[in-house]
Amino acid sequence: MRRGFTLIELLVVIAIIAILAAILFPVFARAREKARQSSCLSNVKQLTLGVLMYAQDYDETLPFAYSYGDWWYEVLAPYLANDQIRRCPSRPNYSLGYAWNYAGCGYQPGTTWSPARTGPIYDGCYLGIYKSPGPASTIMLGDNWLGGSSSQRYYLYRQADRREGRHNGQDNYGFVDGHAKSLAPTSSAVQSSDNWDYD
Repeated sequence: MRRGFTLIELLVVIAIIAILAAILFPVFARAREKARQSSCLSNVKQLTLGVLMYAQDYDETLPFAYSYGDWWYEVLAPYLANDQIRRCPSRPNYSLGYAWNYAGCGYQPGTTWSPARTGPIYDGCYLGIYKSPGPASTIMLGDNWLGGSSSQRYYLYRQADRREGRHNGQDNYGFVDGHAKSLAPTSSAVQSSDNWDYD
C-alpha cells in the first residue's frame, strides 16, 4: 500500500532545506562580492594608469585632489575610457566610488586664497618626491569612504574608521608606481603613515 509523506517528514525536509540555504546563501553572497571586487580592482588599475599618463604629459607631476575648481577625476577624464571606470561595482548608485590620497597631494598650490600652502606638496606632486618607502609602497587612490561628508568622499584617509572594507572586509588601492592591490583597512600596508605621504 502506497502512502504519502507525513507532516513530520515534510517539516524535517523543509528544515533541512532551510539549514542548507542558510549555509549556502552567505557563501554565494561572498562569491558575488569577490567578483565585484575583481571588477573594482580593474577600475582602480585603469584609474592609476590614467594618472601616470597624465603625469607623462605634465612633466611627471601628479594631479592634486582638488585644484582650482576641478577634482582629480575631472582632470583625468581625457585619459579614461569612460565614466563607468569611476563607479565601484559594489556601490553602483554613486557616481564616484574612488578617492584620492589626501596626505599625498591634497590641495592646490598656495595662492592669495591660501598663501600658507607652500612646499613640495603644494608646488607640485612630482613622482620624484616619493622616495621612501618608494612609489611601489605609496598609496595614490582607492575605494572611497561614504560615511563622511560629501567632500570627504573625494579624499582617501589612512584611518581604519574612515575605510569601509566594502569588498569582504577589504578595499582596493592604487599605488604611485601603477599597480593595484586589495588590502584590509587594518593591514600594516594601509596603516603605515609612511605609505601615505610624500618624502
